[in-house]
Amino acid sequence: MSYSTFRSRMDAKGGTRYERNFKKMSRSFELWFENTLAKEEVEIDGVKQFAVINDQNQNNNKDLSDDKYMVVKNESNLKVGSIMKWREREWLIFSDEEKSVPTHKQTKIRPSNGRIKWMIDGKVSGKDGDGHPAVIKNNTLYTLGLSTSGHHSWIVNAKMLMYMQDNPQTRSIKLGQRVFISGAVYQVMFKEWMSRNGMIQFLLEEDFVDPTRDNVELGIADYYINGEKPSTGEEEKPNPIEKTLVITGSDKAKIGSTVKYEASVYENGQLVPEEGVTEWTVMDDSAIATIVEQSTKGISIRIVSNFQKVGSQITIVGKTADGVLASKAVKIISPY
Repeated sequence: MSYSTFRSRMDAKGGTRYERNFKKMSRSFELWFENTLAKEEVEIDGVKQFAVINDQNQNNNKDLSDDKYMVVKNESNLKVGSIMKWREREWLIFSDEEKSVPTHKQTKIRPSNGRIKWMIDGKVSGKDGDGHPAVIKNNTLYTLGLSTSGHHSWIVNAKMLMYMQDNPQTRSIKLGQRVFISGAVYQVMFKEWMSRNGMIQFLLEEDFVDPTRDNVELGIADYYINGEKPSTGEEEKPNPIEKTLVITGSDKAKIGSTVKYEASVYENGQLVPEEGVTEWTVMDDSAIATIVEQSTKGISIRIVSNFQKVGSQITIVGKTADGVLASKAVKIISPY
């Protein structure tokens, strides 16, 4: 055997012990990937490829849902926020897993349960005017209180959490904008795209359908005014009073712990002790936190004792009677 032949064989197996073990694991994964019964053809961001899709652990009753885990090869174009088509449904890539031994990519996927349409420069959003897929979850149980609509009407504080792919069109959705969800209209009261890189999440509260503004048949709110506030003929006067809401507390919360966050209202930089939060919301898509106590000055939440939630993130949102909003992102960590 010549030296060049010997080197080529060694390079194929791996020049070091780590490389040999890594290639052995990679070959083992390839063998499993090619022969598993859960392997199916999918389309991720327009690229057809094969993936292994697994159900969640059926022994864990708390996590029984349509959520699934997906495994693909390293060369896949998959990323958080990607849109996957499988079995005539659209799914959103919700989170990825940083593999300590990167033989493949593994992610959590959730089925889209609605397509959201809105007007952009006189045209309906989406590639072909069909809107964008979204994962929508009722968040009413995580909030308390009532909201006002108009001058005299009080409505139950119905809330929705909505997750969409982060792209230029979804980022164009403004605070206060109205969208249709399952025949009802909701108004965007909060949005952020920092906690899940690749996705944008919205907190919405229920509003009333206005036939003079909304196209109920197409499911597009503010269809007839292109999302612009109708003119009243009067010039809007700027509000000289600037109010801010600040939520203070730890940026991290241990599983199984109870944590408290306090709220303070400032007016032109001065603390206003008599004012506070009239409405608290916990943006939580994985049943991580439970509200223990809340008042105008603070909120206490209990974090579930489940190590599978380590690394997750929730967002606490406060709202004053004047409509001033503030948020606090909290990362879930291990107690050790």
